[in-house]
Amino acid sequence: MKKMFLFGFLFSLFLSACSLNATQEASLNNAKVSFINAKNNGSVMSYVAFTLPEVVAYYKNQGDSVFQERFDLSNNNYESFIQDGNIREIKEENGIIQVKFEFLEVNMNEVSKEKQILYAYSENDGQSWFFIEQEDYFNDAIMSQNKRLIDVK
Repeated sequence: MKKMFLFGFLFSLFLSACSLNATQEASLNNAKVSFINAKNNGSVMSYVAFTLPEVVAYYKNQGDSVFQERFDLSNNNYESFIQDGNIREIKEENGIIQVKFEFLEVNMNEVSKEKQILYAYSENDGQSWFFIEQEDYFNDAIMSQNKRLIDVK
């Protein structure tokens, strides 16, 4: 009986550690919608504002042309857009929350759909969120391994 209780307690603790409360979820959803709208509508200022500051600083330090190329949304011209961001994984540690999203990127010219992985990042227990693309998330020059909570899968 004690083993069953202990298992149930540990399992519920595990589930609570891997989920968001209602306030965090609402904040994340608002940020996600704003990020998607900025990216899909070509609003560069908003897109940069919702991108993790370390990513912005990294590309800014590479020079203006690299920065502009990285954050240029003008090629989008509504040809491709992202939608349907589904949560694949959530990790939390000491008020830092990282969420792995799988989006569907739709390209109207090629009539294709591809999965795109993005990560949401909060340092203040889910009050505010920034986003980082998978390539940048696993770039040690942008985010060190000890700062990443989610592994490659």
